[in-house]
Amino acid sequence: MRKLFKIVTNKIVVTAFFFLLQIAFTVVLLLVLSAVSAWIYFAFSLLSLFICLFIMGKDANPGYKLAWVVPLLLVPLFGGMMYISFGRTARLRRKARKSLQEGYDMTDSHYKDARLRTEKYIDELDDDGRKLATLMMTQAGYPMYADTSVRYYPLGEDFVAALKEDLTKAKKYIFMEYFIIERGKCWDGILEILCQKAAEGLDVRLIYDDIGCLFTLPANYAKKLNAMGVKTHIFNKLKPTFNIRMNNRTHRKITVIDGLTAYTGGINLADEYINEVDRFGHWKDTAVRLEGEAANSFAIMFLQFWLLLEREITPIDAFLSAPGTYSHNGVKAPGFVQPVASDPGKNVQSIEKGLMELINNADEYVYMNTPYLVPDNEFLTTLCLAAESGVDVRITLPHIPDKKTVFIMSRSFYPLLLKAGVKIYEYLPGFVHAKSTVCDDKAAYVGTCNLDYRSFYLHYECGAFMYDVPAIADIKSDYLKTLEKCKQVTYEEATDVTPFTKLARSVLRLFAPLL
Repeated sequence: MRKLFKIVTNKIVVTAFFFLLQIAFTVVLLLVLSAVSAWIYFAFSLLSLFICLFIMGKDANPGYKLAWVVPLLLVPLFGGMMYISFGRTARLRRKARKSLQEGYDMTDSHYKDARLRTEKYIDELDDDGRKLATLMMTQAGYPMYADTSVRYYPLGEDFVAALKEDLTKAKKYIFMEYFIIERGKCWDGILEILCQKAAEGLDVRLIYDDIGCLFTLPANYAKKLNAMGVKTHIFNKLKPTFNIRMNNRTHRKITVIDGLTAYTGGINLADEYINEVDRFGHWKDTAVRLEGEAANSFAIMFLQFWLLLEREITPIDAFLSAPGTYSHNGVKAPGFVQPVASDPGKNVQSIEKGLMELINNADEYVYMNTPYLVPDNEFLTTLCLAAESGVDVRITLPHIPDKKTVFIMSRSFYPLLLKAGVKIYEYLPGFVHAKSTVCDDKAAYVGTCNLDYRSFYLHYECGAFMYDVPAIADIKSDYLKTLEKCKQVTYEEATDVTPFTKLARSVLRLFAPLL
């Protein structure tokens, strides 16, 4: 009986129950109303038509518009109500958006000096680097930093080993923000260090996403962590209601230590990311460690969310390090690093635009890793134009998927890309979760953003663009080594599918912006 009660009161079960109850109520209400009067059905149809006109007039992605217009016209009775519930572009609640904007305003002043230095650094880049760096600063306001050493990690186990070593050396504070945390060898070892540092008096803070950790952590886990001395907040808590706000997740992966060292990349804190458990074969993921001025940007990104969740006035200066305080054995680190983040509420898609600019600027090659390939038309066109212009464009994806529906959608884009000359590879040993791009031996990106609508338009993401840093050679070398374990997909293979598969791909691609 106790076990049954525990299951019934589980957060996931309760949320799912109320979610389904709301849908059932809406469906029954509409059916009853439509049966009572044809005028009511006509009113809903008229509502759906006006919503279609409203959508077409919005400044939004054409694919997103089409994905809503089709069901609105085909099923006007339900389409209008579904759009009102799911289709609006409100990001978080109004009060939360206001708080987040206050955080942006409060931390923006700390970027001013860095932006002034960026204007000088940009002149040291070539034309292509200058255009990308300028775009990221004018579009999203993110400065570029010099004297930042970069270390690249080709696997999750390498990243976690280095992360633990740096955590033990922390002297002032540790900030961590992750989409997924799961108890096991990976997280338990990190948590032990965090608790030890908190006991020593360090300021240890953690943010994790509620949906990302829905099946991996218990509902009361944040309270337990706070009791251990790890100040913890849950981002955008799941509520038993259906609305677009539940789509806005923090998909970021950030660690900042003392304002001197920062980590980002695709790796979450769970055992499959370090190949301690086998879920989808060998797990291929990547991360970068930044030591130097660029760590300040990731500290600011974290504090902006902390201000939103904690509602406290944090003395930002206390967590930032002044230029010139970094030691690289007396040698200035070469190249530049430009940390970036995306905010779905601003409708800017800064990381997507940065990647598109990187591809547009390529003269010789662009090599990309991504777990999901569901691009919008603009990104798809950018890839095709680069390949048709003679650039060697290669994309590596998983051979063993974690989400079969998304895998089908990803493969639906293969024929068009292959026809344009893009080379596509699937990683035979298992799953590619890396989100990295390297271009022409001179620029690269490593971060959290997948090549899909969800990352481009709905998630909070982050990453780092790198210019002329030595680690770019490591990123390229790792990519080429990974290709040795991949199978290149041919156009014949991509198009040799059953009529049912073609139909499924077409339907899924139509609704891809909504999934």
